[in-house]
Amino acid sequence: MNNIKNVKKKQSSLAIAAQGLYLLNLLFLPGLAFLILIGLFLRRQKTPDLLGNCHLYQAVLLSGWGLALLVGGGLPLWLLLHDSPAGITMTLLYIIVIHTGFVLLGIIGLAKAISGQHFHPCSKRCPYP
Repeated sequence: MNNIKNVKKKQSSLAIAAQGLYLLNLLFLPGLAFLILIGLFLRRQKTPDLLGNCHLYQAVLLSGWGLALLVGGGLPLWLLLHDSPAGITMTLLYIIVIHTGFVLLGIIGLAKAISGQHFHPCSKRCPYP
């Protein structure tokens, strides 16, 4: 029984670390936390920790989507509409809404990691059963 508790605690810690790095990337250390998250993902791909791997995979996937949507949507808006105050306002509104949505997904993922549940916000499920 004690061995099962240790395994579950270990799985939770990787899942919590993955979601924590995801939120750290969005809120405090963008770029640096993303590189750490990618490094952790590359090192931990072959571990038997299913819950942790699933959260790690989802955190990397959401980070990539967030980067693509923020840069891919915000930069063209800025380049097209930077001359007018309304365009700047639209660009800032777009970036704030997208960023806030991804932060909320990170908070939900962290809550799921703490409770030991899987987290699948994207239509693509993690490749770990």
